[in-house]
Amino acid sequence: MRPWAVWAIGITLLVAAWGVTKVTPGPEFTEASFVTEARLGERAVGSELIVTVDDVVLVTTASDRRGWTAKGVWLVVDLALSAKTSEERALLGTATLDVDGRTYRASERPESLLSEPLGAGITTTGSLAFELPEEATGSEATIRFASKAGDVRLDSVIEMTLDLAELPREDARELRPTVGGGL
Repeated sequence: MRPWAVWAIGITLLVAAWGVTKVTPGPEFTEASFVTEARLGERAVGSELIVTVDDVVLVTTASDRRGWTAKGVWLVVDLALSAKTSEERALLGTATLDVDGRTYRASERPESLLSEPLGAGITTTGSLAFELPEEATGSEATIRFASKAGDVRLDSVIEMTLDLAELPREDARELRPTVGGGL
């Protein structure tokens, strides 16, 4: 083979390899969660969870029936959950709120649905509360629910997008007591 042909083939292969690196999806696509969109009052079904968000409100004082109370800026989410098909280790492992690039986890201080065992076909109702800084209340936010705790890459996630500035505000709200449960 002639030297110029070897060089031409070599350069062509290098350009092709560079092109493959540019069109190959990165980890943000290859490790992304499988997202199901949720809407207020509508049932959202993931691979392991069924979620219905009944109400979302910002409150100044949050409390629960056990006597816990806290002042501040609280996003209270009332919802109904159940496992989709299996009762084995089904629970709400992840409940996060993403606002302006920051992630807030549902508070474990009040009575909450976080880590509540769930049964297949058995609806569990209750609330989640997220404590926020005042400056976050004018932003768009995304609530994420998943049965797996922590890293939810390549897992089913139920997401609901909210405009925090448009949410109703209340002075005080008692979180719904957790009712139901599967295990």
